[in-house]
Amino acid sequence: MAYQPFTLKYRPRTFEDVIGQDHVSRTLRNAIAAGRLVHAYLFTGPRGTGKTTMARILARALNCVKGITPDPCGECDMCLAVSAGRALDVIEIDAASHTGVDAIRELREQVKYRPGEGRCKLYILDEVHMLSISAFNALLKTLEEPPAHAYFALLTTEMHRVPETIVSRCQRFEFRPISIPEVIGALRKIADNEGLQVQDAALHAIATAAEGGLRDAQSILEQVVAFSEGEITLEVANQVLGVTDTETLARIAEIVAAHDLPAAFTMVDHLVAEGKDLGRLIEDLTLFFRDLLRLALGSGGENWLQLGAEGQERMRGLAQTIGSDALLAAVHELAELRGKMKTSSQHALLLELALAELTQPRQAAVSLTAVSPSLPGAPQARSAGVSPASGMAGLPPSPQLGRTGVPPVAPPSMGAPPPRTAGVSPAPTAAAAQDDTAPVEKPTEPDVPAQNVVGDLTCAAIYSRWPLLLEQLKRMNYQNVRALLLNAVPTRVTADSITVSFPSRCQFHHNQLKSSHCDTVSKALHKLFGQNLRVECRLCPAGEEPVVPADEAVASPPVAVAPMPPPAAVAPVPEPVATAPAPEPEPALEPVPAPEPPPAPEPPPPPASSLEPDPADSGSGNQTATLTDQPSGVLASPEPSSPPPALQDEPETPAAGGLTADAVVEQTLSLFEGSQEILPPNQ
Repeated sequence: MAYQPFTLKYRPRTFEDVIGQDHVSRTLRNAIAAGRLVHAYLFTGPRGTGKTTMARILARALNCVKGITPDPCGECDMCLAVSAGRALDVIEIDAASHTGVDAIRELREQVKYRPGEGRCKLYILDEVHMLSISAFNALLKTLEEPPAHAYFALLTTEMHRVPETIVSRCQRFEFRPISIPEVIGALRKIADNEGLQVQDAALHAIATAAEGGLRDAQSILEQVVAFSEGEITLEVANQVLGVTDTETLARIAEIVAAHDLPAAFTMVDHLVAEGKDLGRLIEDLTLFFRDLLRLALGSGGENWLQLGAEGQERMRGLAQTIGSDALLAAVHELAELRGKMKTSSQHALLLELALAELTQPRQAAVSLTAVSPSLPGAPQARSAGVSPASGMAGLPPSPQLGRTGVPPVAPPSMGAPPPRTAGVSPAPTAAAAQDDTAPVEKPTEPDVPAQNVVGDLTCAAIYSRWPLLLEQLKRMNYQNVRALLLNAVPTRVTADSITVSFPSRCQFHHNQLKSSHCDTVSKALHKLFGQNLRVECRLCPAGEEPVVPADEAVASPPVAVAPMPPPAAVAPVPEPVATAPAPEPEPALEPVPAPEPPPAPEPPPPPASSLEPDPADSGSGNQTATLTDQPSGVLASPEPSSPPPALQDEPETPAAGGLTADAVVEQTLSLFEGSQEILPPNQ
């Protein structure tokens, strides 16, 4: 008899033999026993988890000579024919090579004929997601109302590509990845039946490499058996799998713990010279640092078993030396490096840069005040005469910041012009620099750690500090990620995630951030706010702009207006002024005397048609004296020969509070810079 591979020789024959899919086996057994079988089943899950095997067991259960039974005998002609793949009534169709509608039309013509050998027909459509839309539509009616003797089993590894109209007509089963202990147990049974000597560590390495697929594990074991010439050890399995040896991983961890940058470059040169697969090295190194992090945090779980029992103490020592913070940063850095290697051919250079980053002594987290002085709760330097924001001796620290992230601003007085922008002060003048109470202008980075200063994060809190996030990314040398977030808006925040939305025109930015840079933004948010937030991306539909939720929206940080202190609490220190001092204001609520009008020019001689009397008239001289001798602002009773009232000077009407209209205008103008340039010349 020809040699049979392990995948065929040890294929399950009954529902009880299927490993790791008890929820499917139990449901089908009970349905068969109770006579509740449906005519269409949809099996979905990763490769090598038993989908096709379960469909063939169902075919044996339907056609066994014992009748429709949950326990087929496996010895009758129908059971053997199904196992050998030669049963005429079990039709397996590879949907990947029969994607067109013609294949489904042929199926529809054949399904109405009764089975030739067995009791029922079973159509197994493997990789059903490869069918075209037309083929799916042609299959709908047959799935919904098939003949009584016809059953369907649709198998797929990509459930999202199957139309909902097909899913709704099937009974769906999710096949799960098989756990490592279950895979090890299945491999141990094969090794015992074949008379193989295999170490437990080697089986664990094979099961880990299979990634939840029993078929893959069986294939790898068969390959290792063919490679070995005796006992299958861990070293033999690692040679076949291409796994990085334990000593190399431990040596790299020791280099990181010792902050030995030259040794890191030497190690990369050595790995390249040996022809190591750097991509696989990064994967193994990531898992190794993850296990070190677990040990540092005191959590249980699987450790890196390649070290063996004698290497556990070495791992614990490395975990304590490096520290949990540095290990967490290393896992993040290596995880990002795996993504970068997929799009770059300079693997050695990327590995050198990553190790250079990991070997650097861990710096204190960037303080929020290093980015902006307007963040609430920012600690201030306590050294005498030095401000953490300005870094200049002799300047006092900034005033206490309000909850909204800007210093409290008092209402401007009548004589002092207000600042031009809320929360932003113009450049100080020479007089302000000499004043001990002059406000701090430009911050420098203080040597203080970052803090979670915002408490419960909201979209409004994060959006008001969005420029700080962009600045943080710039400090982290991620200019490309900073550019992607220029048009982004936070639209949803939960306890462990934040949703960043993009307008429809920024589809490229959305795709780039979602595919490669979410971890980078998460690190920047952690440095700013002290919380681990998973970054999710959303692209708005066409014509819709992303906005902060209405109950939290803020256009810019509002100004916190401090109440005016009572007169008794005012210190004799002059109030700091952010701009150049304005001219001395006029005393408040005091009438300003109207300016003396200039002497009235002598009127020109009136025309002949004027109503005034002839100058030769004896009364003209007396009338002229009457007009010029009156005090300013007082008019004599008009004489019949006086000019029309429209040509006379109107008296000034006092405004409310005893001020004239000119006085109100003058005092209003005095509140603005440059008001002296527009006042009358005599002012």
